[in-house]
Amino acid sequence: MKKALLFWALCLAALTSQAQQKLLAYDDFVFIINNNLQKSDDFMISKGYTKVKTKKQGNQKYHLDLPGSSTLDVEIRMDGRRIYIYIATDELQQLNLVNNSIAPFLISKEDISGITNYRVKDLGNVYEQIIDKVPFNPIKKDYDIRIVSDKNITTYN
Repeated sequence: MKKALLFWALCLAALTSQAQQKLLAYDDFVFIINNNLQKSDDFMISKGYTKVKTKKQGNQKYHLDLPGSSTLDVEIRMDGRRIYIYIATDELQQLNLVNNSIAPFLISKEDISGITNYRVKDLGNVYEQIIDKVPFNPIKKDYDIRIVSDKNITTYN
C-alpha cells in the first residue's frame, strides 16, 4: 500500500512540475537577456511555445495555450545589444512564479499608480500591471509583465 501511495505521489509531483516547466521564471529571463535571439528562440521552442510571425526585424513573439483556456504570449525585442521581454497572460501562476523567483534577488520594490516596479539583481527592472478582463470576470485578470534588462547587461553572440 505504501508503494502504491508513493508511486501516485511521484506521478502527481511529475505532472505538476511538468506544468511549471512551461512558465517563465528568473533563471529563464537571465538566460534570455544574456543570449542572442537565436538561442532564445531555441530555448522558447524547447519549452513548448509556438513561434508567431512578426514583421519587425529583432522581434520574436511566442504563444502558449495553457489548461483552463488560459494563454501566455511572450515578446522578446532586441534593441541594439539589450533585450526587452514582454509577457501578456491571464494565468495567475505565471505572475506568482515571477514574484517568487525574483524575491531572493530583489534590490527594491516600488508601487506607482497600479504598476509595481521591481529592481532585480543581474536582471534589471521588472514592471507588473494587473488589469481587469474585458468583459469583466471577477476570477480572471490580465497580467502584463515587462522585463527591461539593465543597461550594463548585453547579449552574447
